[in-house]
Order: sequence, then structure tokens, then C-alpha cells
Amino acid sequence: MTDETTPDDQTLGLRELKKRQSRVAMHRAALELVHEHGLGGVTVEAIAQRAGVSTRTFFNHWTTKESAIIGVLLEGGEQVAARLRERIQEIGPREGLRSVLRDALASAPVDMELRELKKQVMTSEPKLHSLSSGNLLSVQTEMIEVLAESLDGEHAQERATLSVQIGFAVTRSAFSVSMARGIDLGTAFDEVLDRYDEGDSVF
Repeated sequence: MTDETTPDDQTLGLRELKKRQSRVAMHRAALELVHEHGLGGVTVEAIAQRAGVSTRTFFNHWTTKESAIIGVLLEGGEQVAARLRERIQEIGPREGLRSVLRDALASAPVDMELRELKKQVMTSEPKLHSLSSGNLLSVQTEMIEVLAESLDGEHAQERATLSVQIGFAVTRSAFSVSMARGIDLGTAFDEVLDRYDEGDSVF
């Protein structure tokens, strides 16, 4: 077997890995600081300092301290919509949607301790739940619009809405399975998706 990865591909992979590691470091720092001082006692500067990055670098990744605390898995709705549109053109609506959702999970921290810390912080700071829900709603809305554009028929919008909502339900289930069984999110996502495709549901 030959390695067909070009130097540019390798560089891109290393850059993406470094970017992801930096995001995780800032996410961890944000959670630790909120756990120690509460949401009101945390600043962007403090998060950046603990993560070992500049404030400028922080704002290259996050828009607010809250977004770093929540650790948004997906980019903003517009970026996700653009990616979904590209994937739909490449592999079709069904596989495109699944691919984008799986990519989002792949960017999530696999550190069980970090995920448990996030759970504690989210429980102690109710305001973060509404912010997280608002972000996800915005992303879902953008994804529905893009998916609906690719579907035929008068009920395209309704079909797109149902498909995206099911996709997010599968994603949430994957998180639960991953936490309960200690397996990585990608594997959990694939298992839950297989179960769904097989009709293993009482609904």
C-alpha cells in the first residue's frame, strides 16, 4: 500500500490537529476556571492565560468566553450550512447530513474527565444551557434550509426539518452511549446510526 497523502495534505492535517488541540486547551481552561470561580469570575484574559495562548488567538477560535466554556462543537450556522451544501453536492442529502454531523462529533474532546467537568459546570450554571440551546437552534435552522433546497416535492421543508432533528437526536444518543460505555464518539455515532437504520426503535 502506498501513501498517497501529499505534503500539502500532511501540513493541512497537522495544522488542523494543532488547531483542535488549541481549542481543547482553551475549552478545558474555561471549564476549570468556571468550576473554581463561577461564571462571573472568569474573563477571556484568564482563559487565554491558563491555556497558554494570546487573547488574539482566543478570539480566532471563540466569540465569547461563554462559547469557549460550552465548547461549541459546530461552527456558526453559516459555516455549517456551507459545509453541508458542499457535502450534499458531493455525496447527496442523506450522506451529506450524516457526514457533517459525524465531523462535528470527531472534533469533540474524547477526554472523559473533561466531559465530566463540563457536565458539572453546565449543571452549576443554568445560563449556559440557554446559550447552548440557542446556538444549536441557530445551527439546526441553517442546516434545515440548506437540506430543504436539495429535496424535491412540496413537503421538502418538513422533510428537512424532521431529518435534521433526527440527526441531532442520533448525535445526542451517541454522546450518552459514549459516556455510559467509555467508547469514542465516532464509534458510538456509528452504532446508534446502525441501530436507527435497522429500525431498532419502539417509536
